[in-house]
Amino acid sequence: MAKELRPFDLARRQIDLDRAATARFPPLFARKRARMLPSPHAFLRGSAPLFHEILAARPDLAAGPPGEGFLVGDMHLENVGAYRSDEDVVVFDLNDFDDAAVAPWRLDVLRLCTSVLLAGRTFQATGAEAIALVGTVLDAYVGAACDGRPRPPSPAVVTQLVLRASARTQRELLDQRAPIVKKGTRSFVRGERYLDLSPELAAEAPVLLGAYLTALGARAPAKAATWRLDDVAQRVAGTGSLGRLRLAMLVHVDADHDRVVELKEAGPSSVERLVPQPPSASHAERVVTAARALVRSPTRQLAPVRGAGTSFLGRKLRPEEDKLALDAFRVGHRLDEIGATVGHLLGEAHARAATVRPATRWSRADTNALTDQALELAGLHEAVYLAYARLG
Repeated sequence: MAKELRPFDLARRQIDLDRAATARFPPLFARKRARMLPSPHAFLRGSAPLFHEILAARPDLAAGPPGEGFLVGDMHLENVGAYRSDEDVVVFDLNDFDDAAVAPWRLDVLRLCTSVLLAGRTFQATGAEAIALVGTVLDAYVGAACDGRPRPPSPAVVTQLVLRASARTQRELLDQRAPIVKKGTRSFVRGERYLDLSPELAAEAPVLLGAYLTALGARAPAKAATWRLDDVAQRVAGTGSLGRLRLAMLVHVDADHDRVVELKEAGPSSVERLVPQPPSASHAERVVTAARALVRSPTRQLAPVRGAGTSFLGRKLRPEEDKLALDAFRVGHRLDEIGATVGHLLGEAHARAATVRPATRWSRADTNALTDQALELAGLHEAVYLAYARLG
């Protein structure tokens, strides 16, 4: 008999998880809660560990067709975007691998389909329309993962996003995040986005920056030897990752160039609550390995960094990073194109990073069963979201 899951019990569990995640930085607890309350989809985005705990308690909802390899882990409709790749081109692809793990493909697929159903309210979709969109996503996924179907041309909305992102300049990024404060010197603006670091962590920053450049090796910027650290702050961003330490480093390169380097603390994958993971040198190594396996080219100058008693994901922030504003979409052709694009990207990534390929193509019966499981998961998450809001 399947275990009974009570929405209020699960909502209390999520609150406990939020408190544990933000224990080192207590003010972020309220920030995380505020980011999860706007909608059921926002709640799903911030509750990946709970999602996998639910599947562990209800293995019938985690069952499905074969296929295994690296997963995104926290797959949802907004886990895609534009970024500058290691090939120095702006691409649109999967872009967040903090929860990456080795596990059955269907776990990512279930989470993505649950995301589509919970976002239906945002899209002003009827139940039938939301379910039809799940079908569009699954058809594109199976075509890429099982049939090797080539990537279709990008929808106009994606092409426009990439063009807008490509046109942004480094100066625009710096003016937004670290404006000039005096005599040509820039500094992060403390407030909602940036906080002061403890003296101990601030003192570690130059060492961590050096460790990042060492980790890049031959990919390090040509002028790295001249870099000067002008400012360092704690960056506050994300939903599911709120509570993890993020260091924003403002680096002066020369008279005409400044850069922002971010080191984000890496932690265990939420998938581990359901599927034990093979050993890895560090959580950051796992994430970087998965990113390189899943996408054609990950974000530029991504590298694992060790220091200050933990492991970090290091990267240089680029002005070209951007995401689709899904709240602007409504049911129709454009949304179908987005669903098909995301489904294809995930299927393509799974096929590229597969460790166990299915002997036969996923059938219509397989995808129908996954749709039904996603419907039950969406209904449960909707109820847990309301209980979470009710508990205040």
